[in-house]
Amino acid sequence: MAAPQRRPVVRSPLKRSVRRENPEGRKSGAWSSRAFVALVLVPVALMLGSVYTHTVAVGTGAEVARLEEEKAAAEAEGERLKVRVAELSESGSIRESAKKDLGMQDPGGKDLGTYGSEGEDVVDGGEESKKGAGE
Repeated sequence: MAAPQRRPVVRSPLKRSVRRENPEGRKSGAWSSRAFVALVLVPVALMLGSVYTHTVAVGTGAEVARLEEEKAAAEAEGERLKVRVAELSESGSIRESAKKDLGMQDPGGKDLGTYGSEGEDVVDGGEESKKGAGE
């Protein structure tokens, strides 16, 4: 005798299928929240972090370039000022600047007075000190 054959079950598209929940409380056939986090949220967060890191790196690189230019300009200014100090430190330029800007003049022979080792006035020959002692 022949074995009975099973008939295929035909479902009507008009009937709504009812989802049954498993005993653990999770929906069967749907993504669980852990799978959603693992497959969607983690890659999106990593991508956004990568974009942020790239943006910060580009901004930092631009700041480094600006600071290097500023450093080079400051070093050039420092060298220029060292040359200017050397030029102004020469005695000839100091005398010229004093004569021109401050109205100073070189002392002449009649303007000079010298003092001995004891602080006496050599020009007068010590006459003032002798007068003060003899009186």
